[in-house]
Amino acid sequence: MKIIDNDFLTEREKDIVLFLLEGKTKKEIAKILALSVSTVKTNIENIYRKFNVHNKIELLTFVIKNKIVELV
Repeated sequence: MKIIDNDFLTEREKDIVLFLLEGKTKKEIAKILALSVSTVKTNIENIYRKFNVHNKIELLTFVIKNKIVELV
């Protein structure tokens, strides 16, 4: 999977979206990216705000429907 060229998200936010699509938890993402769970949570909240969604299911549905991510 990869994010289609999108300047709307930061590189870190793109990584987090991809990890969420893979089914990773905040704790798993934090460990992979060497961040605190709190930082990952803040990044996810920022992503939700940018796409005007309220939860992970809405986010993942939005990025797939709007072809923001390429499923390869």
